[in-house]
Amino acid sequence: MKVYFIAPRPDTDRERSLDGLISGKVLHVEKPFAIIAASGIATVASYFDDGFELCLCDELIDEVDAESPADIVCISMNVSQVARGLELARHFRALGKVVIAGGAHVSLAPEAFEGKVDCIVAGEFEEIAEEVTGDLKRGQLKPRYNGRKADLSRARLPRWDLYPNDRAVWGTVQTSRGCPFECEFCDVIQYLGRVQRHKPADVVLRELQYLYELGYRQIHLSDDNFTVYRKRTYALLEAIAGWNGREGREPVTFMTQASIDMARDEDLLRLCNVAGVRDVFIGLETDNEEALRETKKRQNLNQDLVAQCEKISAAGVYLTSGMMVGFDSDRLDCFERQFAFGMSLPIVMLRVTVVVASLATPLHARMKREGRLVGSEEGSLYVGSDLLTNIIPANMTREQLAQGAEWLIRELMRPENAIRRFAQLAAVLQPAPEHLRRHGRPSQSSRAPMELMRIASRNPDGKKVVEAVADLSRARPEIARDLSSLLISYLNTFVPLEKLSGGDANSRPAFMANLRHRPSVSVATVA
Repeated sequence: MKVYFIAPRPDTDRERSLDGLISGKVLHVEKPFAIIAASGIATVASYFDDGFELCLCDELIDEVDAESPADIVCISMNVSQVARGLELARHFRALGKVVIAGGAHVSLAPEAFEGKVDCIVAGEFEEIAEEVTGDLKRGQLKPRYNGRKADLSRARLPRWDLYPNDRAVWGTVQTSRGCPFECEFCDVIQYLGRVQRHKPADVVLRELQYLYELGYRQIHLSDDNFTVYRKRTYALLEAIAGWNGREGREPVTFMTQASIDMARDEDLLRLCNVAGVRDVFIGLETDNEEALRETKKRQNLNQDLVAQCEKISAAGVYLTSGMMVGFDSDRLDCFERQFAFGMSLPIVMLRVTVVVASLATPLHARMKREGRLVGSEEGSLYVGSDLLTNIIPANMTREQLAQGAEWLIRELMRPENAIRRFAQLAAVLQPAPEHLRRHGRPSQSSRAPMELMRIASRNPDGKKVVEAVADLSRARPEIARDLSSLLISYLNTFVPLEKLSGGDANSRPAFMANLRHRPSVSVATVA
């Protein structure tokens, strides 16, 4: 029985997203590549035994085989992949294939996918894998399966042997599931839970070694919050430190996701540096404390976010951060305020989104109660793929929010502004320990970003940033590897490089030009 696993490409209609550049649509890279390898399909595939013939497709890298001989097509979808995933489901069902849908967004709203696929797998797959695969063999597949919380101590090695590892920059190891925080807009805790579960250190090291042997020298520790349970984090970091760059291994760089409270733990920061955890994503969202309280992002309250970010970088960790606009307390001046906040940070990559109400989140429920949802429940399946929110903002129109967010993205990623933040980071970033700075042979996954670097250098804006980062690297060679990694992320930015050359102060949306005279303007005033 042939099974085809697909991770659909995200919706990139505006070609503004990271994935639009990676897939070669903008910079025309000869061979498309992914920044992070798609672990979902590789993990699920590991629970199919030798009675199945398996094929994996990460659509960021490979085109879907529209005429696949597979009997079963398994499509994994997060919110940005739903539109494409359902398109593929329609195509393969028309060919008589059995289509199974699972993944994060399917788990959030399984009822919304009824009738669109042959089988829905809601929740985590591991504990029901034997039932599902057994039913497939017997020809008795049920229309729906409800997964249970997985025992991560029994996790199998993902089927990375089926994945095109030479075209992914970062390998992936998931070390935990769940997050104890309760941010109103977050959908993760709705399907993974607020009680975090952890893989034992020996299981994590086994997966790291496997990826290392496949050629990866950059690995993503895929956690919703890597640092929230300190005892577990200390133990895992100590185990990774004992493995990384030891016993003849070349050094590996890690990235993960955490919360700003890691800045208060000097031992934690020291262990991150020793283990090689260099890149951490933190959702700063905003410096507007009223907005943070509104959305229950309490972990970011009552602290100097800029100082905390500088402290983390001074300990040897550079940050990527999420920023959001469109909170109920945000007015039309929020875009310029967020720009000033972003430019005060030693953070190169600032990923801007608008507040959206994803299905099954507390925010979605509140917006529904208040009559502020736009469109149908069906429309809520597709939120998050562009800058047009599915809620009615309190102090502006949806169009103003989208225009302001687009301006904010463009201005933060403008070459001269990015170069300034590169310099701010280079001034404070502590290097990794010496044994983690030595360079071995280039990994196979480094070919694609090197090609991208060459192509970007032909663009005046891209060349400007590449040369500035080269100067910073010569001044501080001990962090050159970090700056190079960040440069690749920048070149795969949310705004295509050739579109950055246009725009100046006059490119602001009209409503922003008036803010000099009206620093805080409501929709009612400008309607």
